[in-house]
Amino acid sequence: MAQEDKALLGEIIRSVDRTLKWEATPAKDGGLRLTVKNKYGEASCDVSDTRLSDALENDAISRNELRELVKRTRRRIFTHKKPYMPWRMPKIVPIGAPGPRSGGWGGSGGGGGGGRR
Repeated sequence: MAQEDKALLGEIIRSVDRTLKWEATPAKDGGLRLTVKNKYGEASCDVSDTRLSDALENDAISRNELRELVKRTRRRIFTHKKPYMPWRMPKIVPIGAPGPRSGGWGGSGGGGGGGRR
């Protein structure tokens, strides 16, 4: 990781939240693995080399995309979802069909009638 990349990431992360601690490590695909931490937890994301090089060329759109990526990663610290567990499906309870037999049409229950008198 080049010094310019590190300085750019530090500047962007500091603009999002001054209390965040961060760490960037090389990823397997050639990009960076960015980990942001605060007192509530940590979250990480992958940043590609092309995204960093575009942001280094003072491209405002690329810098904003990188900033939004950091903001989404920070948001995951607070709102992380529990992992999906297919073996623990919610219990589905069947309900009766609407109609005169189940009391669904406002009648007095029981067979037919219950309408006008």
